[in-house]
Amino acid sequence: MEIQTQYGPRVSDYEFFTRSIDMNLPGLEHVKKAVLSEDFGKARRLFAEHVRKSLRPDLYFQIPPHELQNLFYLPGETMEEMGERILSLKLVSCGTPHQFSGQVDWSCNPTYNQYLEWTWQLNRHWEWEVLAKRYRETGAEKYAEGLVHLFTGWVRQVVVPESGPGYGWRTIECGLRMGNAWPYALHACYRSPHFTDDVLIDWYKSLWEHAVRLRHHHRQGNWLLMEMNGLSHIGILCPEFREAKSWINYAQEMLIIELNRQLYPDGFQYELSTNYHEVVLQNYFQVIQLYQAYGIPIAPELVNALENACSVHVKLMMPDGRLPDLNDGRWLKVSASASMPEAARRYPHRHDFLWALTEGQEGKPPIETSMPFPYSGYYVMRNGWDREAVWAIFDAGPFGHGHQHEDKLNLLIHAYGKLLLTEGGNYAYDNSEMRRYVESTRSHNTVRVDGSDQNRRVAYRWKEEDIHLPAGAKWHSSETFDFVQGTYDEGYGAKAQIRVTHSRSVLFLKNHPLVSPCFLVIDRLTPQDEKEHNYEFLWHLACESAVVFGETSFTLNEDGPNLTIITNRTGNLTGKIVQGQTEPEWQGWKNTPIFAQGEYGSAPAVVYDLTAVGPIRTVTLLFPTNTGERCPVKVLEASGDVRDRQIRLGLIDGQSLVIDENEIQRSV
Repeated sequence: MEIQTQYGPRVSDYEFFTRSIDMNLPGLEHVKKAVLSEDFGKARRLFAEHVRKSLRPDLYFQIPPHELQNLFYLPGETMEEMGERILSLKLVSCGTPHQFSGQVDWSCNPTYNQYLEWTWQLNRHWEWEVLAKRYRETGAEKYAEGLVHLFTGWVRQVVVPESGPGYGWRTIECGLRMGNAWPYALHACYRSPHFTDDVLIDWYKSLWEHAVRLRHHHRQGNWLLMEMNGLSHIGILCPEFREAKSWINYAQEMLIIELNRQLYPDGFQYELSTNYHEVVLQNYFQVIQLYQAYGIPIAPELVNALENACSVHVKLMMPDGRLPDLNDGRWLKVSASASMPEAARRYPHRHDFLWALTEGQEGKPPIETSMPFPYSGYYVMRNGWDREAVWAIFDAGPFGHGHQHEDKLNLLIHAYGKLLLTEGGNYAYDNSEMRRYVESTRSHNTVRVDGSDQNRRVAYRWKEEDIHLPAGAKWHSSETFDFVQGTYDEGYGAKAQIRVTHSRSVLFLKNHPLVSPCFLVIDRLTPQDEKEHNYEFLWHLACESAVVFGETSFTLNEDGPNLTIITNRTGNLTGKIVQGQTEPEWQGWKNTPIFAQGEYGSAPAVVYDLTAVGPIRTVTLLFPTNTGERCPVKVLEASGDVRDRQIRLGLIDGQSLVIDENEIQRSV
């Protein structure tokens, strides 16, 4: 690490009192006199006294507690154990612990591959809030002393840069600190004798440096919302700053503007990640709760627009109450999300919010079962809202604005209380093979061409007007079936140079007397040349192992709800199961709920392989069955000719069912 001669806070006493503080604020008259007489020692003492008199913990602690990140504590650790560990300076970032001695080196990176997120997230200071919580709960001064020790070490060592990010001064960390750990810690511990005048002065100097950085160096996307959350907290909680009101107004203005920039008309945030959609809701609600606690009027459009965004959680929710792990998402339980309690409280007419929050104990589910997102391009198919319902989600939408995966036309299935068809999910933001895998087409349930993945990223350019563009998929939903059709035509390979158009239709037979509920997936692949191409059709199973029966049929190899996969035997198509493979490329892996390096496991991937010249059609049956039930379909017959529109299902009882795509399309 480069030797640092500058110590923080960077702002001097003179600059702090003459440029940062509003000396004309009532209560600061004696501070102003001391400054005018250039007695900065007295000014520091008087300002610290003012802070102790003016802070309002009674108002601040009206704000509901927020979610603490789960990657800074050890698995199974209690709050008490965590507090003692932090006092010993054993800190955890990104799931990886490190023992410090004497002082924390805030630029430290003990990870084996120098994972940058470790240092960045260490500087989010979640530990400070833990110590403050323990101080509030116990009154033990050791927690306030430990907090001050962390603060003074950080504020001296991590100096705000004059330009550039600085390892501890990325604006996302600034926003997170200011909206969470720092205000909580200050309001919990400021009366402690360990919060001396010098500590309070340095704290407020650093608050001002944070505010200036957030106001003038903020970013975009979900970062901006965290940044404006932090700036709002400084402006409202610290009216002593000369620019406090302008910071409040600027932050609110930006938050209103971003509602129109970042939310599709169907409510989904434009990064199209279930994780970051929740982050967006959390930050908006934190600002609204802050305004409410301090009796400050907030623009009604800020509150009203969030109702539609909150409905996304309910519409996407799987029968087990979790969200699907879309893009860099999370298998987040909706009832445990930080946003849903506030949504249910703030929008009492939304009985579905209360229903989702209480896991069906109160409120009512939506009347509709299947749900289209016509702008963000997700289509949810379901036959009910109970835990045994059959559910699927199909991605026919645009490339996300951030945290994207190359997975258009991906399909997930949950049925009879179990996730059956899954994907690689999300993984730590490092440069590992697992990270590359989860971002790639390989880890999703769609098609690869000539051993290459989709590549929308190479030509991706976001324009503000794109937020108002429909996804362009075909959709129909009725009592008997759902139908959705989407197209991928943006190229495969390192430069998107392989030009093959993939059209995928999903037919959900949800109320048929012989074969429901089940899914028919119809893929048409049309190359723009006359060359031979190889196609891989991928299906990732949420189980420990799978088995093959017949030549091209597969099923989960375990008790409980099951999924049978049958495809038409066209051309030279072959099928196999790949699991835990690293060579020649990674295949057959999945993430775990722990978002940390090294936390992943194997999962069987069914891979159908087909080589052909010219356009082709494949048809795949995905048939979920409950415990003890058997898939009634024995044979699937369908021509590989893209012009053919008929599909025949031969049943084990000797009956057959013919499905005509033309009839389905006429319904649409």
